Amino acid sequence: MPYRRSAKSEALSGGMISGVIVAALLASISFGGVLAATGRLEAVATLYGLEGHDWLVIIAHGFVGAVVFVAGLTRVANHRFAPAPIAVALRSPFLGGWLGLAYGNICWLVIVAYGMPLWQEAIGGYLPLPCQHGSSLMAFIGYGAVLGMCYPLVRTMIDD
Repeated sequence: MPYRRSAKSEALSGGMISGVIVAALLASISFGGVLAATGRLEAVATLYGLEGHDWLVIIAHGFVGAVVFVAGLTRVANHRFAPAPIAVALRSPFLGGWLGLAYGNICWLVIVAYGMPLWQEAIGGYLPLPCQHGSSLMAFIGYGAVLGMCYPLVRTMIDD
């Protein structure tokens, strides 16, 4: 596998910040849309006792997830011995989309499949471990794919 040498770490640019904001917003709308289509939109806000603030909670989570994704991807892509596909993913919607898809699956595993049952057990509830919730899996896959594709698009449009 080819590796590329990275010069120095990147400073925050307008494209980077705008990319995170736009990609997070679009990915959060995608996530919420899947949950709304399956009748599960209110479930996320209910976990915090914030009934009626469904979209606000989903978009806030979407921004946090986008910052984690972009920070992690940027860190790995700027590493001295970063694999070429990962280094290119910061500017390629195709590769970014695939990495976003993987990120969505990992988020689902950590948050829904294992995190929610452990949280429910801690507060006296019960969910099977691992929790197999299909609509949330589809929502996370959509979120990751949209995030991974939109971030490089917006970033390159502004920075180039």
